[in-house]
Amino acid sequence: MPALHGSIHRGASADQAASAAQLVTALQGQYPEAGRAYWALRAWGLLVWQPAYASVIAAELAEGVLPLAGLQLDVDTAEADVSGFAVAAGHFIPCTAGPRRQQAARQLQPVTNALLRAVQAHLPLHPKAARRLLADCVLAALLRIQRWTRHTGYPGLRFSNAALIATGADWLGLLGAGGDSGYLVFDAGGGTPQLALDRRVCCLDDRRHGGSLCDTCPRLARAERLRRLQAASLADAPTHQSAA
Repeated sequence: MPALHGSIHRGASADQAASAAQLVTALQGQYPEAGRAYWALRAWGLLVWQPAYASVIAAELAEGVLPLAGLQLDVDTAEADVSGFAVAAGHFIPCTAGPRRQQAARQLQPVTNALLRAVQAHLPLHPKAARRLLADCVLAALLRIQRWTRHTGYPGLRFSNAALIATGADWLGLLGAGGDSGYLVFDAGGGTPQLALDRRVCCLDDRRHGGSLCDTCPRLARAERLRRLQAASLADAPTHQSAA
Protein backbone atom coordinates (compact mmCIF):
# COMPACT_ATOMS: atom_id res chain seq x y z
CA MET A 1 0.00 0.00 0.00
CA PRO A 2 1.44 3.44 -0.86
CA ALA A 3 2.74 5.21 2.26
CA LEU A 4 1.51 2.44 4.56
CA HIS A 5 4.58 1.80 6.67
CA GLY A 6 4.28 -0.46 9.70
CA SER A 7 6.84 -1.97 12.02
CA ILE A 8 7.26 -3.76 15.35
CA HIS A 9 8.52 -2.07 18.50
CA ARG A 10 9.66 -3.61 21.78
CA GLY A 11 9.94 -0.47 23.88
CA ALA A 12 7.51 1.65 25.85
CA SER A 13 4.37 2.88 24.10
CA ALA A 14 4.54 6.35 22.60
CA ASP A 15 2.32 9.09 23.91
CA GLN A 16 -0.47 9.36 21.34
CA ALA A 17 -1.60 12.66 22.83
CA ALA A 18 1.87 14.08 22.20
CA SER A 19 1.81 12.73 18.62
CA ALA A 20 -1.53 14.45 18.01
CA ALA A 21 -0.25 17.72 19.49
CA GLN A 22 2.85 17.66 17.29
CA LEU A 23 0.78 16.97 14.20
CA VAL A 24 -1.75 19.72 14.90
CA THR A 25 1.02 22.26 15.46
CA ALA A 26 2.74 21.18 12.23
CA LEU A 27 -0.49 21.49 10.22
CA GLN A 28 -1.18 24.95 11.65
CA GLY A 29 2.31 26.04 10.63
CA GLN A 30 2.17 24.55 7.14
CA TYR A 31 -1.40 25.60 6.27
CA PRO A 32 -2.18 28.71 8.36
CA GLU A 33 -4.83 29.80 5.84
CA ALA A 34 -6.85 26.56 6.06
CA GLY A 35 -8.46 27.09 9.46
CA ARG A 36 -9.40 25.03 12.48
CA ALA A 37 -11.92 22.73 10.82
CA TYR A 38 -9.36 21.68 8.20
CA TRP A 39 -6.57 21.20 10.74
CA ALA A 40 -8.82 19.01 12.91
CA LEU A 41 -10.09 16.79 10.08
CA ARG A 42 -6.67 16.52 8.48
CA ALA A 43 -4.97 15.62 11.77
CA TRP A 44 -7.64 13.03 12.52
CA GLY A 45 -7.42 11.44 9.08
CA LEU A 46 -3.63 11.25 9.18
CA LEU A 47 -3.65 9.69 12.65
CA VAL A 48 -6.23 6.97 12.00
CA TRP A 49 -5.92 5.89 8.39
CA GLN A 50 -2.86 3.65 8.79
CA PRO A 51 -4.13 1.68 11.83
CA ALA A 52 -7.50 1.37 10.09
CA TYR A 53 -6.01 0.13 6.80
CA ALA A 54 -3.64 -2.24 8.56
CA SER A 55 -6.42 -3.71 10.71
CA VAL A 56 -8.69 -4.32 7.73
CA ILE A 57 -5.90 -5.77 5.58
CA ALA A 58 -4.74 -8.07 8.38
CA ALA A 59 -8.26 -9.38 8.94
CA GLU A 60 -9.19 -9.82 5.28
CA LEU A 61 -5.88 -10.91 3.74
CA ALA A 62 -3.71 -12.27 6.55
CA GLU A 63 -6.64 -13.95 8.31
CA GLY A 64 -5.61 -12.56 11.67
CA VAL A 65 -6.09 -9.62 14.01
CA LEU A 66 -3.44 -6.93 14.24
CA PRO A 67 -2.57 -6.20 17.90
CA LEU A 68 -2.99 -2.44 18.28
CA ALA A 69 -2.28 -2.13 22.00
CA GLY A 70 0.77 0.09 22.43
CA LEU A 71 0.39 1.68 18.98
CA GLN A 72 3.09 4.20 18.15
CA LEU A 73 2.73 6.84 15.43
CA ASP A 74 5.68 8.41 13.62
CA VAL A 75 4.90 12.12 13.12
CA ASP A 76 6.96 13.96 10.51
CA THR A 77 6.64 17.56 11.68
CA ALA A 78 8.55 18.94 8.68
CA GLU A 79 5.95 17.47 6.30
CA ALA A 80 2.95 17.73 8.66
CA ASP A 81 2.33 14.04 8.10
CA VAL A 82 2.30 10.65 9.82
CA SER A 83 5.06 8.71 8.11
CA GLY A 84 4.41 5.33 9.72
CA PHE A 85 3.29 3.37 12.76
CA ALA A 86 4.55 0.60 15.00
CA VAL A 87 2.74 -2.03 17.05
CA ALA A 88 4.08 -3.89 20.06
CA ALA A 89 5.84 -7.18 19.48
CA GLY A 90 3.30 -9.98 19.67
CA HIS A 91 1.34 -12.41 17.59
CA PHE A 92 -1.50 -11.96 15.15
CA ILE A 93 -4.62 -13.59 16.49
CA PRO A 94 -5.88 -16.17 13.96
CA CYS A 95 -9.62 -16.73 13.71
CA THR A 96 -12.38 -17.15 11.15
CA ALA A 97 -13.76 -14.27 9.10
CA GLY A 98 -16.69 -13.12 11.24
CA PRO A 99 -14.93 -13.31 14.63
CA ARG A 100 -11.74 -11.72 13.35
CA ARG A 101 -13.64 -8.70 12.07
CA GLN A 102 -15.34 -8.40 15.44
CA GLN A 103 -12.06 -8.70 17.30
CA ALA A 104 -10.29 -6.29 14.95
CA ALA A 105 -13.07 -3.73 15.46
CA ARG A 106 -12.77 -4.16 19.24
CA GLN A 107 -9.05 -3.43 19.00
CA LEU A 108 -9.50 -0.47 16.65
CA GLN A 109 -12.22 1.33 18.61
CA PRO A 110 -10.27 2.19 21.79
CA VAL A 111 -7.29 3.34 19.72
CA THR A 112 -9.40 5.66 17.57
CA ASN A 113 -11.34 6.88 20.62
CA ALA A 114 -8.07 7.85 22.29
CA LEU A 115 -6.85 9.59 19.14
CA LEU A 116 -10.11 11.51 18.84
CA ARG A 117 -9.75 12.77 22.41
CA ALA A 118 -6.16 13.74 21.64
CA VAL A 119 -7.21 15.85 18.64
CA GLN A 120 -10.16 17.37 20.54
CA ALA A 121 -7.76 18.51 23.26
CA HIS A 122 -6.45 21.05 20.72
CA LEU A 123 -9.21 21.61 18.18
CA PRO A 124 -12.99 21.13 18.00
CA LEU A 125 -13.89 17.99 16.04
CA HIS A 126 -17.45 16.66 16.02
CA PRO A 127 -17.64 12.91 16.72
CA LYS A 128 -19.97 12.40 13.73
CA ALA A 129 -17.46 13.96 11.32
CA ALA A 130 -14.65 11.91 12.86
CA ARG A 131 -16.69 8.70 12.64
CA ARG A 132 -17.54 9.34 9.00
CA LEU A 133 -13.92 9.94 8.06
CA LEU A 134 -12.89 6.75 9.86
CA ALA A 135 -15.65 4.90 7.96
CA ASP A 136 -14.18 6.25 4.70
CA CYS A 137 -10.78 4.85 5.70
CA VAL A 138 -12.21 1.40 6.38
CA LEU A 139 -14.13 1.23 3.11
CA ALA A 140 -11.16 2.65 1.18
CA ALA A 141 -8.99 -0.15 2.59
CA LEU A 142 -11.49 -2.72 1.30
CA LEU A 143 -11.44 -1.05 -2.13
CA ARG A 144 -7.65 -1.35 -2.16
CA ILE A 145 -7.95 -5.04 -1.34
CA GLN A 146 -10.50 -5.61 -4.11
CA ARG A 147 -8.38 -3.87 -6.75
CA TRP A 148 -5.15 -5.47 -5.62
CA THR A 149 -6.54 -9.01 -5.61
CA ARG A 150 -8.04 -8.47 -9.05
CA HIS A 151 -4.71 -7.41 -10.52
CA THR A 152 -2.48 -9.92 -8.70
CA GLY A 153 -4.76 -12.96 -8.66
CA TYR A 154 -4.34 -13.33 -4.90
CA PRO A 155 -5.01 -17.04 -4.26
CA GLY A 156 -8.40 -17.89 -2.86
CA LEU A 157 -9.66 -14.33 -2.43
CA ARG A 158 -11.69 -12.22 -4.83
CA PHE A 159 -14.31 -9.69 -3.78
CA SER A 160 -17.23 -9.11 -6.12
CA ASN A 161 -18.84 -5.69 -5.86
CA ALA A 162 -21.79 -7.18 -3.98
CA ALA A 163 -19.48 -9.00 -1.56
CA LEU A 164 -17.44 -5.84 -0.95
CA ILE A 165 -20.55 -3.80 -0.20
CA ALA A 166 -21.72 -6.44 2.29
CA THR A 167 -18.26 -6.70 3.88
CA GLY A 168 -18.03 -2.93 4.21
CA ALA A 169 -21.44 -2.76 5.88
CA ASP A 170 -20.32 -5.49 8.30
CA TRP A 171 -17.19 -3.55 9.27
CA LEU A 172 -19.03 -0.28 9.72
CA GLY A 173 -21.70 -1.94 11.83
CA LEU A 174 -19.06 -3.45 14.11
CA LEU A 175 -17.43 -0.02 14.51
CA GLY A 176 -20.71 1.70 15.33
CA ALA A 177 -20.47 3.60 12.04
CA GLY A 178 -23.31 2.07 10.06
CA GLY A 179 -24.41 4.44 7.29
CA ASP A 180 -21.45 6.80 7.85
CA SER A 181 -19.93 5.93 4.48
CA GLY A 182 -20.79 3.72 1.55
CA TYR A 183 -20.03 2.85 -2.05
CA LEU A 184 -21.06 4.45 -5.33
CA VAL A 185 -21.41 2.21 -8.38
CA PHE A 186 -20.24 3.85 -11.62
CA ASP A 187 -19.60 2.76 -15.18
CA ALA A 188 -15.87 2.25 -15.58
CA GLY A 189 -16.26 1.96 -19.37
CA GLY A 190 -17.80 -0.69 -21.56
CA GLY A 191 -20.59 -1.22 -19.07
CA THR A 192 -18.21 -2.47 -16.37
CA PRO A 193 -19.54 -1.53 -12.90
CA GLN A 194 -16.91 -0.31 -10.45
CA LEU A 195 -17.10 0.92 -6.87
CA ALA A 196 -15.90 4.20 -5.37
CA LEU A 197 -16.41 5.82 -2.00
CA ASP A 198 -19.76 7.45 -1.34
CA ARG A 199 -18.45 9.86 1.26
CA ARG A 200 -20.61 11.55 3.89
CA VAL A 201 -18.05 14.12 5.07
CA CYS A 202 -15.79 16.58 3.24
CA CYS A 203 -12.11 16.71 4.20
CA LEU A 204 -12.02 20.48 3.37
CA ASP A 205 -8.85 20.13 1.30
CA ASP A 206 -9.96 23.11 -0.81
CA ARG A 207 -9.40 25.40 2.17
CA ARG A 208 -5.63 25.15 1.83
CA HIS A 209 -3.61 26.79 -0.93
CA GLY A 210 -3.35 24.30 -3.80
CA GLY A 211 -6.18 22.14 -2.47
CA SER A 212 -9.31 21.05 -4.32
CA LEU A 213 -12.50 19.02 -4.08
CA CYS A 214 -11.76 15.33 -4.68
CA ASP A 215 -13.76 13.34 -7.24
CA THR A 216 -15.85 11.73 -4.49
CA CYS A 217 -16.43 14.88 -2.43
CA PRO A 218 -19.96 14.92 -0.96
CA ARG A 219 -20.18 18.64 -1.73
CA LEU A 220 -20.36 17.72 -5.42
CA ALA A 221 -23.67 16.65 -6.92
CA ARG A 222 -23.93 12.89 -7.32
CA ALA A 223 -24.07 13.22 -11.13
CA GLU A 224 -20.83 15.23 -11.12
CA ARG A 225 -19.09 12.66 -8.93
CA LEU A 226 -20.14 9.86 -11.28
CA ARG A 227 -18.99 11.89 -14.30
CA ARG A 228 -15.58 12.54 -12.74
CA LEU A 229 -15.13 8.92 -11.69
CA GLN A 230 -15.95 7.61 -15.15
CA ALA A 231 -13.65 10.15 -16.81
CA ALA A 232 -10.78 9.23 -14.48
CA SER A 233 -11.37 5.52 -15.08
CA LEU A 234 -11.36 5.96 -18.86
CA ALA A 235 -8.19 8.09 -18.66
CA ASP A 236 -6.45 5.32 -16.71
CA ALA A 237 -7.62 2.50 -19.01
CA PRO A 238 -4.76 2.69 -21.59
CA THR A 239 -2.19 2.50 -18.77
CA HIS A 240 -3.85 -0.61 -17.34
CA GLN A 241 -4.08 -2.23 -20.76
CA SER A 242 -0.43 -1.56 -21.63
CA ALA A 243 0.68 -2.94 -18.27
CA ALA A 244 -1.34 -6.14 -18.72
